[in-house]
Amino acid sequence: MLSPFYVLEEKEWVHVVALNSGGQVLLTRQYRHAAGLVCTELPCGAVEAGEAPLEAAKRELREETGHTAEEWTPIAALFANPARQTNRVHCFLARGLNRVGRQALDDSEDIAFEFVPRAEVMRQIQKGDFCQALHVATYLLTMAALQGASGSRT
Repeated sequence: MLSPFYVLEEKEWVHVVALNSGGQVLLTRQYRHAAGLVCTELPCGAVEAGEAPLEAAKRELREETGHTAEEWTPIAALFANPARQTNRVHCFLARGLNRVGRQALDDSEDIAFEFVPRAEVMRQIQKGDFCQALHVATYLLTMAALQGASGSRT
């Protein structure tokens, strides 16, 4: 028995790989205090009490970027860190994007967003700008799912 053993009881999280009609990826940039830097990420956030992960993903995409999506595909549900945390990350693909308004950020949020080509996402991962491991996993799983669905390289 390990003593003491600490477990973080976290809310479930969502990540969204949102693609526009040209196949570009919608990325966000925001300051992450623990790392002390501005990180490039996917639209993301916590699942609130009583909220389904898909509804949280839709809400976070809308709040962080002002976009909605017509088509949603679940990709995976992964444990964030099963050795220390209780939560999972619910990963979604969003397509058929529509800009419906402005961002609706929390007081503590300052989030920029942009669409980038898929090759640029890989460059940012390799450079260390897109450096959040769980976001990288979500992105790569989604790209693999798209490749498998189309039978071709994406």
